[in-house]
Amino acid sequence: MRRLLLVFIGFLFIGSPLYGQRRETFRAFEDSITHLHREILNERNATLRYQKNEQLLKLFEEALKLRNSINYGFDSVRTISILTSPDKKVRIITWFLIDDNGTHDHFGFLQAYNSDKGKYVVYPLTDCWTKITNPTTQVLNPSVWFGALYTQIIQTKDDDKTYYTLLGWNGGNLFSQFRVIEVLSLTHNKPVFGATIFRNYAKRTTRVLFEFAPVGRMNLSYEKQSVAQRVEKKKKKKKKKDAVGLDTLQVQMIIFDRLIPMDEHLQRLPQYYVGESSLNDAFIQQNGKWHFRPDVIGRNPDKELPVYERKQQQFYKPARKQSAPKQP
Repeated sequence: MRRLLLVFIGFLFIGSPLYGQRRETFRAFEDSITHLHREILNERNATLRYQKNEQLLKLFEEALKLRNSINYGFDSVRTISILTSPDKKVRIITWFLIDDNGTHDHFGFLQAYNSDKGKYVVYPLTDCWTKITNPTTQVLNPSVWFGALYTQIIQTKDDDKTYYTLLGWNGGNLFSQFRVIEVLSLTHNKPVFGATIFRNYAKRTTRVLFEFAPVGRMNLSYEKQSVAQRVEKKKKKKKKKDAVGLDTLQVQMIIFDRLIPMDEHLQRLPQYYVGESSLNDAFIQQNGKWHFRPDVIGRNPDKELPVYERKQQQFYKPARKQSAPKQP
């Protein structure tokens, strides 16, 4: 017993310095990444900006390939999005640059746990958003990725399959921008982007893209909402018409502004669409699938709508009844 105790104490004395040295190594990487990305953001010359970004990619990849890097949060890197799934099997890191033509290029890494190898594998993400044909129906991978800056990660399960739904933004170009609902999964330990888990929406949708004006704004978030949904309530007497009432639910949902054209003559031009905050649609998760729910009225529980949001924008107003929108 005494011998075991001595071995344990020896391990503590040996292991602690190693753990401390490893944390110092991560902190050094973190400081370098933070400093370099700030330089990139302040660099006006596009050529130098992209050259420094190549250095950043190498630096970040080197840090992520260190043992136990998944447990280091890089919390001081505030200018780059870093999201980790609740089960810690996936971490995705994203950022973007803008070239001289106003086109956004997105960069990042995916860290995914490989159960066969018993370790995390690092995948660089290669943005191909300008080259992908029919992106809303394609199944992609890290080397062919519809780039985005991700803001939220949602973990769901369908039978034995785990999905990681990512909410993000693609800056597009001078003509339009995108909000993105992406689905990530691990198939045979390989990361896959895109899955047909959207219901009551456009046929065979693997990811949802909302294209709108570069000067517009569209809210997209996953949150618990106190939702009033319109439902028909039948009267007992046959002579009287059915009444329209409201049922209130409090559920987690992906809720977003409906896009509407600035003018009724611009309905076929997404670059002239903007988000209307008083008109909301949503995706609600049921059994691992995202079910589209049009025409919901979402409000944060016990939170009064701000005055400036009560006034509708002076744009063309479509009919309230809304079917699944066409994909761009």
